[in-house]
Amino acid sequence: METLLKEIKFNCDMSDARFWGYFSICGLLMRYRDLYRSEQGLEPWSPIGREEISAWIEKKEAGWTGLEGRDFQALSIGKERCDAFDVDRINHALEGEGYAYGAGYGVYLKPTFFLARAKNVSEVAGHKVYTTEQEIVRDLFTAPAMLQGRSIFLRLDPLKAILWDKFAEYKPGRPTVTSHAFEAYGLRSCRAVDDACKDALGRMVVDYAGVLLHHELAESREAVPQWKDILTRAGDRKAEHYLRAVQDLVADTSDSGPLKFIVDGKDGGALSLAIGLMEGYRRLLFPEIRETYQKRPGNVNWREVDEVRKKGFNRFQGIRRTVLALFNSGGPETFSRGLREMMQKVA
Repeated sequence: METLLKEIKFNCDMSDARFWGYFSICGLLMRYRDLYRSEQGLEPWSPIGREEISAWIEKKEAGWTGLEGRDFQALSIGKERCDAFDVDRINHALEGEGYAYGAGYGVYLKPTFFLARAKNVSEVAGHKVYTTEQEIVRDLFTAPAMLQGRSIFLRLDPLKAILWDKFAEYKPGRPTVTSHAFEAYGLRSCRAVDDACKDALGRMVVDYAGVLLHHELAESREAVPQWKDILTRAGDRKAEHYLRAVQDLVADTSDSGPLKFIVDGKDGGALSLAIGLMEGYRRLLFPEIRETYQKRPGNVNWREVDEVRKKGFNRFQGIRRTVLALFNSGGPETFSRGLREMMQKVA
C-alpha cells in the first residue's frame, strides 16, 4: 500500500504542477487551504496557522519544479501495473481493503486522482457507486461527486467542506436561499462546533450525497459522446464554465435528475440547498428556479417547481443542441465566435 500511495501522490503532484496556473489567485488559495486541511487530517472548521500553511505552500510549490516533462505513473497493484485512469481494474484489485480509488478529468480538463476510505459500495441503475469518507491522497481539484464511465464517486469529505463553507456564511436574521436547508437540520448559527452540530452536519452530508447521486446518474443518462471534445475546444476558462453549466443543468432538470428526485420527495431543505449551490453560469442560465422558490420560501409549490424544471430541461437541451451544431458546422473560429455570442446573452 505504501508504494501505491506514493505513486498516486506523484500523479497528484504532477497534475497540480501542470494546472495550478489555471485557477484564479483566490480560487488557488482556497484550494491550497482545503488540500492542507485534507493532508493534515483537519476538519473544515479547524483553524489554520498562517506560518504553517505558508511553509507548506512553499514546500509544495518547490516540489513541483522538478516535475516538468515527467509523465503520469502507472500504479502498482500487487504484481501488476495499472493505468492510472483504469478505475474499474484498480478498485476491483482493492476490494476488501477498505479503500476506493478515483481518477478522471476535472475543470480545465485537469487530471484528478484520489484514494479514500470506502464507506460503502453499491450497485445503482447499472453503475457502481463508491461512497467515501476520509481522503488519504488527493490533488488540488475536488468535486463532491464524480462520474467516470460506469463508476460514480460520492466524496463525503469534500461535500462536508462545501456545506461548512456555506454554513459559515449564514447569519441569523439575514435569511438566504440556503437558510431553510440548515435550519431543517437544526443548524441556525455559527456557534462553537459541538457534538450536536457535528452530528447534524454529518446527517446533512449523507442526505445530500443522495441528491448528488441523482445528478451523476442523470449526467450518465443524458451524456453526448462529443462533449469532452467540445470542452477541449472551449478556448478559455469562461467558455468552459459555460459549457459545463449547460451540461450540468441538463442533468439537474432531467426526469432522472436531482430536482425531480427532490420534487418527488417534497424535500424543501434539499431544494433550498440545491438552488443555493447553483453558482456562476448555472445560476445565470436558470434564474427561474430561484425566483419560483423565493415566492414562497419554506412553503414550496411543488407543482410549480416541477413545471419550471421541465421547461428548463427543454431549454437546456436546446442550448446544448445549438452548441453541438456549432461544433459540427465549421472550424474552431466559427465555434468560438458562436459560443461567445451565446455567452453574451447571459453575461
